[in-house]
Parts: sequence; C-alpha cells; structure tokens
Amino acid sequence: MFEKHSDEPIYNVKAISRQTGVAAATLRAWERRYGVPSPPRTDNGYRLYSARDVAIIRWLKLQIENGMSISQAVHLLRSLEAQSADGQTARPADEREPSDAPSSYLRLHDDIVAAAIEFDEARIEYALSEAFSLFPVEDVCLNLIQRVLVTLGDKWHLGEINIGVEHFVTNIMRRRLLALMAASPPISREGRIVSGCAPGDYHELGLLMLSLFLRRRGHGVIYLGQNIAAMRFQETLSKASPDMLLLSASGLVAAANLLEVAEQVSQHSAQLGTLIAFGGRIFNHLPALRRHVPGIYVGEDAQAATNRIVSLLADKAAEIAPKVSHVPTSDEALDALATLRRYGPEIMAVTTRLIEHYAEDALAHKRLMQATENLLQFVGAALRFGEPSILGDRANWLWDALPPDGITSLQLQRSAQALAEAAESVLPSPQLAQLQPYFQEMQSAFTQHGPA
Repeated sequence: MFEKHSDEPIYNVKAISRQTGVAAATLRAWERRYGVPSPPRTDNGYRLYSARDVAIIRWLKLQIENGMSISQAVHLLRSLEAQSADGQTARPADEREPSDAPSSYLRLHDDIVAAAIEFDEARIEYALSEAFSLFPVEDVCLNLIQRVLVTLGDKWHLGEINIGVEHFVTNIMRRRLLALMAASPPISREGRIVSGCAPGDYHELGLLMLSLFLRRRGHGVIYLGQNIAAMRFQETLSKASPDMLLLSASGLVAAANLLEVAEQVSQHSAQLGTLIAFGGRIFNHLPALRRHVPGIYVGEDAQAATNRIVSLLADKAAEIAPKVSHVPTSDEALDALATLRRYGPEIMAVTTRLIEHYAEDALAHKRLMQATENLLQFVGAALRFGEPSILGDRANWLWDALPPDGITSLQLQRSAQALAEAAESVLPSPQLAQLQPYFQEMQSAFTQHGPA
C-alpha cells in the first residue's frame, strides 16, 4: 500500500509526533498493542521512523477521525496490505483513481445488503469502515449509505425482507454517523444551527447526514433528532437563539406537522433573527408543498443543502436578507380540515362497520382499521396544505399507509372506498362538498393505476 514511501529509518519519535500530530505516548501504545508502526531501534534503544511509517500513522489517524477505533483501523490496514500483496488494487484513499469509486461503492453496497439480510453486524461495520477509509465522509453518505437504505426500502416494499432488516441497518448507520459527528473538528465558523425532524417523523438519517456535513464544515449544530414536538422547538429557540432552525420531513403527515411548526415559530424566530430552513424527501417529490412553508427550501440532497445553508449563513453574517415568501393555506381548506377533525371519530365508526366483510378475522380487521386511520391522516395532511391533487399520486403516501405487516394495496383501495362512503353518510352537504375533492383524488390514485 505504501510502497512508494521510503522505509529508511531517519526520524526520531519527537519529529514523527510533530509531523503527524499523534502524541509520542500514543505511538508507543499503538506499537505495543498492535505492532503498528514497528520502527527499528538504534544501538542506544531509540526508535527511528521512516517516511513509510509517517504515511501509515497519518492514514491511521485519518481513519480514527472518520469514526473508526484504532483496532478497526489496524485491522483494515492489514486487510488492504494483504490484498495489495496478492496483486489486487488495494490502495489508500489519497492514491486511488476516481474511476475506482463506482465499482467499489457497488461492491460495498452489495456486501452490506447481503450482510443485512443475515443480520451480520460485524460484516456491515467492516464494509462501512472500509468505505470511510477509501472515500470522503460525504461521498460515503451519499453514494453508499443512502443507496443501501433505498435498496432495503425497495426490498421491504416488494416483500423480500421484513421491516426488522431495515431497522437493524438504519440503527447501525445512525450509530456510525453520530460517532462521526462527535469526532468532527471544533467549531470554526459563525452560524449556529438547530436541526430536528418534524413531529411524527422518525426517518432521521437524511437530516443526520446534513447535520454531520455542516459540523464538518465547522458550523455549530444542535442536533435534536427525530419526532420533535413543536413546543420543544420553541424552547430550544428561546434558549439557544440560533442563526437557523433546520426542519425535516420525509412523509406527507410529517410535512403537514412541519408546516404547523414553521408557522408557530415564525414570529418568534423573526424576533430572534433566526432563519427557518427545511427539506426532506416529501418536499423533493412534491414541490407544490414548498410554497406553503414560511421558510427556505434548501435542496434535494445533503450535499446541495449543505452548500445552500453555508451560503445563507454567510449572507446573514453579511446582513444580506434572504427572500422568504410563502402562500398561506386558504381559509376554505383550513375550515374543511376543522370539519374533518370534528367528524373524524364518527367517520371512522361508520368505516369500521363497512370494512368488516373485507376482513377474514379480527387481526385482519385491526390491520385494515390501522390502514384506514392512516388514509384519514393523509387526507388531513393534504387539507393542511390545501392541495387535493397530491393525493392523486399514491407514490406520495401508499407505503406509509400500509401497515408493516398485513394488508395488500387492493385491500387498502377498499378501505379508501369505505372511508369515502362513510364521509358521504356522515357529513352535511356543505362540508361534504369541501372534502369530496380530497377523497375523490385518493380513490383516483387506485383507479388510474390499479393495484400495486
């Protein structure tokens, strides 16, 4: 791996420590415990290091900064050296050609997916360690971690794996990203950021990646995590007075909750001089939703969002005010939402009776009712934005509507029909007229495309 570096022993430990930034005591501990580096000694017993030793120490330090333990880094070093000795192209990151990246990512992706299905945590950790040793943190997040999660999500949707596999891998990825966050360089830039997922949103890895990227750029980030109540955002704003509040939502219901949070904190944030920024998968898929949020949409992936946020904070420091405009939800849509909330329990009671003959047993009926409650929530979320058309494409909500185990999209279609029939039987005519376009759009999502 490091053949191009001279192995002539010429540097004492003080010089090596100064060149690499690794303390002499740490170097001696690495040598004693792991045999790396292994410098020869002079007749007087002093260690002398070579240029090759310098390269190895710097490489090990980089792996540790990227979240590995020293034992993991040494294990990876020996593995890569063994591959190199066998004639394979295993070289450190600074020596690799960019053209190696796609094939390497594909191999690591396949390794992690295969290990996930076997619940092989050690194999997943090893693949991640190799990835972070070969490529920059940001590239690994976007080109490997993100793609693995998409693949596992697709496999779950197709019934090839159960939801436990996805949760298992997500937790491993989350743990690694948090370790990288903790190992980020000290804060070196102005611009404090509070980041958190909207109420009801448990899909935090996208926001966690973005928070990590910002920390690696030197910004102070207070990362709150998943499913943060609106009141908690208010409290954190009051105590931290950040330059930016960064909100994320992955699904339709979470997006409606994000809108509620943004509206609730907007006046307070304006008084504090805090910018409201937002993003997430649902806003990428449904650009129409962005215009209703009183904040700044920052981009479709973590890298684009990072660049946008850095630019916004620089403008803020220069007292350049960003343009923030939004279209409030119409009073008619908000009135219809209030009607849905008022009559919701009665609608669900009627729906319960209507779908009894679709269920084979009590368990199936329970799952159908859970799915129907989800559908009613999606109608409410669409009303919160005043956008019935977003229900017309089931890709925006189908997989969030289906319970983790149990029913098919055909059964879900019957639940949607029962829900619409129940609304017709319960709602007075004027209120039904307001809500009917939303139920019709949801039903059209099935009739136009057929069962999934």
